[in-house]
Amino acid sequence: MQMSLLPHKPHIFLLCIFTISLLVQSRLTLHPSDHNTHLHINKDFHVQRALEKDNETDITPKRYIFAENSQGRNESYRKKVVDWILEFLAGMLSGSGSGLIFSLLIKLIMFVIRGRKKSPSWKIYSTVIKKPEDLAFLEKENGLASLNIIGRGGGGEVYKAVLSNGKEIAVKKINHYLRDSEELGEEDSKFLNKKMRQIKSEIQTVGKIKHRNLLPLLAHLSRPSYHYLVYEYIKNGSLQDYLQYVKEGERELDWLARYKIALGVVAGLEYLHMNHTPCIIHRDLTPANILLDDEMEARLADFGLARAIPDANSHITSSNVAGTVGYIAPEYYQTFKFTDKCDIYSFGVVLGVLVSGKLPSDDFFQDTNEMILVDWMRNLMASEDPRRAIDPKMLGNGHDEQMLLVLKVACFCTAENPKERPNSRDARTLLSQIKH
Repeated sequence: MQMSLLPHKPHIFLLCIFTISLLVQSRLTLHPSDHNTHLHINKDFHVQRALEKDNETDITPKRYIFAENSQGRNESYRKKVVDWILEFLAGMLSGSGSGLIFSLLIKLIMFVIRGRKKSPSWKIYSTVIKKPEDLAFLEKENGLASLNIIGRGGGGEVYKAVLSNGKEIAVKKINHYLRDSEELGEEDSKFLNKKMRQIKSEIQTVGKIKHRNLLPLLAHLSRPSYHYLVYEYIKNGSLQDYLQYVKEGERELDWLARYKIALGVVAGLEYLHMNHTPCIIHRDLTPANILLDDEMEARLADFGLARAIPDANSHITSSNVAGTVGYIAPEYYQTFKFTDKCDIYSFGVVLGVLVSGKLPSDDFFQDTNEMILVDWMRNLMASEDPRRAIDPKMLGNGHDEQMLLVLKVACFCTAENPKERPNSRDARTLLSQIKH
């Protein structure tokens, strides 16, 4: 008797076809959910188009949550349905040779399709890291436990690690604030899924940027509850830390070094604002995000990520304000929109910090009746003795006039009306024309 490869009952055959289609769909659909937020094979095109539209506005939610839990529940439900159908088919067809063949065929397809679902891998942007396996130690249980914490901020902690080739790297783990997905409504879930895609897109954009005064992103990995960002390790740390060492007498930072830092910062801003398409706004330009390499060249860190990943400590998240107190442009408190002129305002504050040696967070401004750093600087520049705004450690070194000219540029950059502030290219020109 000849064995047929097809079941004798058409309805069973149709059920087999339906099961196979479910399996294939579960492979092609990235995020199956009950609010129809599907991304298919051409997901990159659709995500990019959606993000271009999303980036026209600046929406900073009070809390950042990943909606992976609800997606995982939908995936689990789909798997149960498919498994139930497979068991039913196995029972219906167990008595025939064709049933055995079909049962094996369906299980083989299920194994191949599910087996091909791999966890997202590392995205490598630099030849410093040869292959993803070089970073595999970070994903092991307690992989970060043996590493030294060298900083906190930007939504997570920063660790120092050494690759097998001896290269030192800085690893930032950005955690996301999670809550029970049962509390999320449909609109919340849609919004959070959009934020997930936006964060990944912004990180990928940052990874492609190369400039002397921008800290390069070497690699990144996205997981449902966190991101790993891998950077070059900068031994001198941040400008904020360095200035603290100067105050304590442990290090020196003369005017020529500070002037070089100022030129490096504005050069990095000019590239982000004027030479990159689309324009990238830093959104949190502070001494803490300005790193100093071995040659004391400024490297801007965390550019382009402040909107998507707010710092729970230094950012005013409760009122939807992103940025660091003392560096935020006044118009942002009214509009909650960042522009390149907001970065210019922050740069003006940084110039004031470099010349005065004071930070907006210093006790000098916090524990007395003194005004904010910008107003203090402006008042002294309009007084009979503007040299009082200069760091006493640098007075009388032959560069007083140059430092006062830099303070004038700082006043231009921190003008209350954003239209009166220079753009980054003009600010760089003004600084470059100051002779020393």
